[in-house]
Amino acid sequence: MGKESSKALPTDRLWTCRDLAHYLNYQEATVQKLSSTAPERLPPRVAKLGRPRWHPEIVYKWVIENSNLSRQRLGRPRQVRQFQ
Repeated sequence: MGKESSKALPTDRLWTCRDLAHYLNYQEATVQKLSSTAPERLPPRVAKLGRPRWHPEIVYKWVIENSNLSRQRLGRPRQVRQFQ
């Protein structure tokens, strides 16, 4: 394990892309890309700041609320054969 994985995340300040990536187990580059191209796939961020920042409590609530959603299947639906 590296230094980053053993480090506790701060709760007394806003989280950066690195902090959010660590918590969600994403790559930092993935969080940076999603924050600009698909922000709906990440927790709501603090508005009117120059760089993306997230409030830890909002992230915790977002993860709990979104953890029960079933993933939508992608691709062509399978045809089920009917035996008579």
